[in-house]
Amino acid sequence: MSRAGLASERKDPSELLQIETSRVFVGKLNVRRRPGDVIDLTRSIQEKGVLEPVLVRPVGYRYELVIGSRRLEAAKAAGLKRIPAVVRKMSDEEEQLAKVIGKSRRYVEDHINAVETVRGLRRETRAEVTVKSAPTPQERKEGVLPLKHATYIHKAEETPSIQGLPSHERAVKLKELAETIAPLPQPEAEKVVSHFVMAPQRPMEEIRKDVQYLRAVKLEILLDPRVAEALRTAAEDRRTTMEAVASLAIHSWLRQQRYF
Repeated sequence: MSRAGLASERKDPSELLQIETSRVFVGKLNVRRRPGDVIDLTRSIQEKGVLEPVLVRPVGYRYELVIGSRRLEAAKAAGLKRIPAVVRKMSDEEEQLAKVIGKSRRYVEDHINAVETVRGLRRETRAEVTVKSAPTPQERKEGVLPLKHATYIHKAEETPSIQGLPSHERAVKLKELAETIAPLPQPEAEKVVSHFVMAPQRPMEEIRKDVQYLRAVKLEILLDPRVAEALRTAAEDRRTTMEAVASLAIHSWLRQQRYF
């Protein structure tokens, strides 16, 4: 492309442009360093194209990606040569994303994760799942997810136990999880997600009741060091908490012994 063409392409940093994927690189400011699994997103892009532009800043004759690494990776995997992008000129100081949009880096990352997760659930299940930073109690009863809750769902989605499910089943399970935790306080919602990751095939209502019961009953258990280490390893492997692993182990043993 000629220099004149480049100048024309960049004349309005707020304009939606089609830029070559080969000229986009992931810089130090990108809020998501690891794009994760983009198989489903790649399929969607193959069918519908890239529905939301990425955000980049011009650096010489290339573009530094600020937001949208999953969309970029999926677009490349889908074989696209160009991707829609908003080009915004930013100085090194302005590159601090918190200054650009008036929010913290963590807020931006959480927001992107939440939006992408909810978009996927809506696409796969046709569910009316929405996210707000601080929904009212009534909105939460109606299924509106607080931003932090949606982030928990995104993290659950990336765990091996959930990634191992067929794509549609995974989406349905995550939709049920979203509906379950929407009205719950943050600590309880986080625990429900941890237990869900351990055993996604369990009925959601059963998981929620287990968490409520454990919250009401405090157990003090002295563990053999080998058991404690095994619990720690299992929790790390499954990206969940030792409490969730222990709860599932106790639940499974009691069921095998026919105590319930």
